[in-house]
Amino acid sequence: MKNGIYIYGIIATSSQDADHRSDSGRGADRRGAVYKPVDRIGIGNEATEVVTIGFRDIAAVVSSSPLMVYDSLAKEKIVKDLVTHQVVIEKVMEHSTIIPVKFGTMVETEEEVVTFLEHGYPLLRNELRKMEGKIELDVVASANVPKILASISHQHHEIRRKRAEIATKGAQVSVEDKISLGQLTVQALQAQKASYYELMLHTLQQEALDICLHELPQDEMILNAAFLLEKQHEESFTQRVKSLDRRLEDTVNFRVVGPLPVYSFATILLERIDPCRLKEARETCGLQGEITHKIVLDTYRRLAQRYHPDVGSNADSATFQRIHAAYRTLKTWLDHGCMHIEVYRWEKDAR
Repeated sequence: MKNGIYIYGIIATSSQDADHRSDSGRGADRRGAVYKPVDRIGIGNEATEVVTIGFRDIAAVVSSSPLMVYDSLAKEKIVKDLVTHQVVIEKVMEHSTIIPVKFGTMVETEEEVVTFLEHGYPLLRNELRKMEGKIELDVVASANVPKILASISHQHHEIRRKRAEIATKGAQVSVEDKISLGQLTVQALQAQKASYYELMLHTLQQEALDICLHELPQDEMILNAAFLLEKQHEESFTQRVKSLDRRLEDTVNFRVVGPLPVYSFATILLERIDPCRLKEARETCGLQGEITHKIVLDTYRRLAQRYHPDVGSNADSATFQRIHAAYRTLKTWLDHGCMHIEVYRWEKDAR
């Protein structure tokens, strides 16, 4: 299998490093080991050396790896390489501010890495400045539902009254009475969780520069969020979490993960459109010769009317997905050329 270059993240280099480049800022761009602790832990069939490829005063942290498309790989391989991806980034973070690049990002040659750095230089340099000296801490707070319910049963007036009413009816209690009690309990539980959520955000955001809310994959979760901090505020933030834990008296279980690189606030997305992909997109849409935004959009709408599963006369979900992917490829190529770089953050700002 042909080897390519796997990109982990972007770091700043010293002005002395920058002096190793050519006058054009390109041809003699520096390549060298990152840090000894990271040398041979890169992605590959065997651990590979992690190095830097530089442009001006920034560099990509990379390693040589078999060229592959991660969408087509087995789950076990994806999980293994994702762990390696994170380990490398977090090792580099011990010495430098690093802006992560999206997992699975590969290019074919070192020259393409330099092109990536050159093309994205203003954006990448700006993100490095913004994230200098900052860390991410992820906080997960889960409700201890039995303890909350026990507290609600004693403190909630309407629930106490309904329980007493049911107790007096004995065997004559109706299904409606039980449903009513259940609804009151659910409402009280949701209200308590909402109250805890507001308290947590109010307490923790005082130490944070930014917050990203993540999805709540389990019903008992109250908060699943990433907090951007100045590195020197890590201890005071942790003390705030401990203070919340004491105040809520074991009705909530807290878990803090970090310090982490700023995954949630600044992950670099690199989209490359090689000639084969562009040719395939043209063929899918039946386009030849010069193309413009209007031509691409008109063609997409015409094909969508024919193949979209909801409206097309020749409805075909698989065909429509190929058409939609081809449209996005052509639009990205028209907007950004063969290389598009952007910064991604999880979810919207919580403030």
